[in-house]
Amino acid sequence: MTTRFGLLLLALGLPACATEGTDSERVFGSGSEEELNLAEDLAYEQLEQADSPALLAAVEDLRTLKVNVDIVDMAHTRVQQLSGGVPVWGGEAIVHLTPEGTLAGFTDDFVPNVVVDSTPEYDADEAIDLAVSEYPGGWDNLSGDPLADLWVLRHDGVDHLVWRVQLEQINYNDSDTVPVLFVDAHDGELVWSYNNFQTATCSAPTNFYGTVSLNCYTDGTSYYLENPSDLMATQSWKNTTRTKSSITSTSTTMLSSSAIYLNANEAQYAADKVYDYYNTAFGRNGINGTGGPSALTSHSTNYILSTTSYSSKYVNAFWSSTGLYMTYGDGDGVNSGSLTTLDIAGHEMTHGVTQYEANLTYSGESGGLNEAVSDIFGAMVERSVLGESGDTWKVGETTWTPATSGDALRYMNDPASDGASYDYYSASMGSADVHYTSGLPNLAFYLLSEGGTHPRGKSTTVVTAIGADAAAAIWYLALTDYMTSSTSFSGARTATLSAAGALYGTTSAEYTAVGNSWSAVGVAAASTTCSSTTYTGSLSRSGKSAYHPSSSGTSVTIANQTVTLSGPSTANFDVTLEKKSGSTWSTVASSTGTTSSESIAYAGTSGTYRTLVKDVSGSGSYTLTWCK
Repeated sequence: MTTRFGLLLLALGLPACATEGTDSERVFGSGSEEELNLAEDLAYEQLEQADSPALLAAVEDLRTLKVNVDIVDMAHTRVQQLSGGVPVWGGEAIVHLTPEGTLAGFTDDFVPNVVVDSTPEYDADEAIDLAVSEYPGGWDNLSGDPLADLWVLRHDGVDHLVWRVQLEQINYNDSDTVPVLFVDAHDGELVWSYNNFQTATCSAPTNFYGTVSLNCYTDGTSYYLENPSDLMATQSWKNTTRTKSSITSTSTTMLSSSAIYLNANEAQYAADKVYDYYNTAFGRNGINGTGGPSALTSHSTNYILSTTSYSSKYVNAFWSSTGLYMTYGDGDGVNSGSLTTLDIAGHEMTHGVTQYEANLTYSGESGGLNEAVSDIFGAMVERSVLGESGDTWKVGETTWTPATSGDALRYMNDPASDGASYDYYSASMGSADVHYTSGLPNLAFYLLSEGGTHPRGKSTTVVTAIGADAAAAIWYLALTDYMTSSTSFSGARTATLSAAGALYGTTSAEYTAVGNSWSAVGVAAASTTCSSTTYTGSLSRSGKSAYHPSSSGTSVTIANQTVTLSGPSTANFDVTLEKKSGSTWSTVASSTGTTSSESIAYAGTSGTYRTLVKDVSGSGSYTLTWCK
């Protein structure tokens, strides 16, 4: 099942399939290597039985390009048509299989009745020279080495064996170009060319931000929600759960006649702005830092993908940690409108950034921290576009419950305003929903940015404002260089202090403010010195045990604990240290020697702990000293 990081507190189960059959009859679901191999085999069986003349004519000469099992457990096998072993330009088909392995349909873009001599008379280097001679400025204007590969191209009804030569002039300005030239491999003539960096400025109406300008891709006929500059693209589910498709227009004005187009336009606009924020603020290139991850290849370019209009009246948005793309619902018009706003897009794409950096486990305190990081940088994206206001510190306010003015999904400046979120630390909060525990670090970030005291008076610590830009710089560095997958709130305090020290120095106002921001929400500095408590007891026979201080445990904030047990010389007693997680206890350290003299030294995080003394053999009184 695809892992999803959801923005909202809704169940995110997979949608029901339209095909008949029970789960036990399904052959696809995990996307394992075995399933992919099976999907490929079944796809070729279907191709051999296809009714399409183009499919039948080409089925003996194919190459598999890609096989995948999608979010609703359908399998898709994409194949490339070959002629004499040479790929045919535009000649592809996709076989779609149901979760049960039966045919759901074909996408048939094969080129029928190809006739061409597949032996070239010009080699690749000669073709490159011919192509460069056709390019204004020749070799001097190129910024990279040309690439050439062999294709069969049907152009104006005639089949040609061609060298596709890709040139590049990328100087990161308006003159950037990536010409693609097709040189006939038999006579050396230029058959066709296009600019693979061909962009236009499209006008795109949105739900919430008016009509905006977007960089869009054009093939000279149609315009696509694809930005080759930042490698962001948007496709739409068009209120289905099975198939994504490109959003296109025949002019530079993207359509506004339906919610399908408004939502896609807005998601593309928001994704571009998320890219711009991370790139401008931190020099980050894309979600993974290297221009990716790519979830869509279109027009010979790999794109980071947003998808919109998932299902019908879907009130949620999520980042797929396995599919590596964003998905946004249209909303139901009651709980929300379209989930394609700037802060929500920033939230979802930041889940991706987190995945490639600290990879915070989506459970317990690290899960609440994961959600908070997304809320924080979602707010920063919105602020970078709209400027700072009271709405900066509201999550999803633009789209949430359209009939109620001024409300939001969450409130970073006063988390408890939503009736469920935490705003002050307690050891038991790690078992709560991560969307609610995110309130605590959200408030710490708000106080760090804006200054002040706890909005509900739960502490008296005064935080001096350092501004949102400085606060974001500290949190970003903490996420990328100081947090790990298991970082707790106490660990986040340490990580952000380390980042503040690295950026501004440990004697700076920023460093002090970071510490105070955490203290204001109840995450205090860890004590470096433990305090000892001595307990006594007696065990009468093998199998007996006793908890100290009790079975319900006690709160511990010290990082380093020690436990020492001393019992009768004729008995064998063991001691364990246990930590509470949610409603369960787990052993984090133990000493199980053959005597009653046992000791534990444990380095961990704050939480609720207890000790357990167990009689293995013998009997008698004991003394337990716990430094905590």
